[in-house]
Amino acid sequence: MGQRSPLVTLAATAVGLVVLLVVDSTQTGSPAYTSTAPVTSTPTTTAPATTPPPTPTAAPQQTVTPQAQRTIVYAGRTTKREASVAIAVKGDRAVAYVCDGRRLEAWLTGTFTTGQLALRSRTGERLVGRATAKSAVGTFTLRGRTLHFAIDAAGPPAGLYRSASNSRTIGWIVLPDGSEVGVDNDGTPAPAPRLDPASRTASVDGVQVTAQSITGDETF
Repeated sequence: MGQRSPLVTLAATAVGLVVLLVVDSTQTGSPAYTSTAPVTSTPTTTAPATTPPPTPTAAPQQTVTPQAQRTIVYAGRTTKREASVAIAVKGDRAVAYVCDGRRLEAWLTGTFTTGQLALRSRTGERLVGRATAKSAVGTFTLRGRTLHFAIDAAGPPAGLYRSASNSRTIGWIVLPDGSEVGVDNDGTPAPAPRLDPASRTASVDGVQVTAQSITGDETF
């Protein structure tokens, strides 16, 4: 056989290398890319729970504590000075005493409503009128006579006083000028003995008696 040309041999070798490269590339594929990075999930955002506004509640009612009932005492004389009058008012109650300092007297109890006085004695005498913080005006009916009065509020020691026992009742009106008018009634009415307003005591036939300051809510 004849010898091959070196060029032919080189060409054949080059063709073979090309064929081998083509075959290798078709049989050996690049491996698929696998991510090794950890899979992270996007966290679900939960809206913070909202606290509903508190339900409005009615404001607590203020308990109004009633003020202590205040006593007001009115003292003076009837318009024509036939007698003296004292009226003690406390809350919606009232007590009145009318006397001439000798024999005439009457104790009355009743009501004081919206400024109006309505009082009555056990023997039927009546007193009606109206009163403010400073004065009281009205009429008093006794034994068929009607006496009118317009008297002012009076501070201690002026006021209305009473001493009562099974055998006698004594009433005193201490007027704003310090003078006193009263009746001692043990069945036979007579002028009342002198009262000491400071100690609320008086001497009756040598016996000391104690008087009560009338405030207006008493019942006789």
